Amino acid sequence: MRLKQVRNCNWMKKLTYLSFFFFSFLFYAQVPKVSEEEMYEVINFIIQNGNKISKNFKIITEDPNIKQDFKHESVYFDDKILKQYFNNADIKSIKEQLKTITQFSLNPKYILNLRIIHEDKLSSYSSDGKYFWTEFEKKHGKGGFLFVGKPIFTMDKKRVIINYGYYCGGLCGSGERVILRKDKNRWIIEKVISGFIS
Repeated sequence: MRLKQVRNCNWMKKLTYLSFFFFSFLFYAQVPKVSEEEMYEVINFIIQNGNKISKNFKIITEDPNIKQDFKHESVYFDDKILKQYFNNADIKSIKEQLKTITQFSLNPKYILNLRIIHEDKLSSYSSDGKYFWTEFEKKHGKGGFLFVGKPIFTMDKKRVIINYGYYCGGLCGSGERVILRKDKNRWIIEKVISGFIS
């Protein structure tokens, strides 16, 4: 009888540990299920409303700054700002989504009236010591390009963090990292987290 009680006790301990790890994994790895349509609703909002001069550009690419920015997560997202706008579950979800942010690639099916030149192709214009803008203008003429990053959603999908901007020459460009909020089925820019202009 005693042996049976010990086995039951050991079995219960194992079950408790397994349950703990399972629910911990679910809690920490939880991210919202975001369709491509939802993602590109945000991206197209930014293309149309983010930059007042976006109509001047014919080319778009993925955010070329993301790999450099993401080397320092604390620089990428200030914890004070995260805590001000997001709850703990959203912050954990945001940080989980950030793990795939550098793998984002624009899908031409959802981008209208703009030519996509993927970031890795644009980066190749400055290989072998070539000057990027000389090579860019040889291939595409003057004008520059827009860029946009992967939207990062909260669990309820009512807020998003996204990077966007443009480059138009060696010392010409602008960009922002913003929080968008969905209000009455429309996106609005709620907070500019950071930005640059040159």
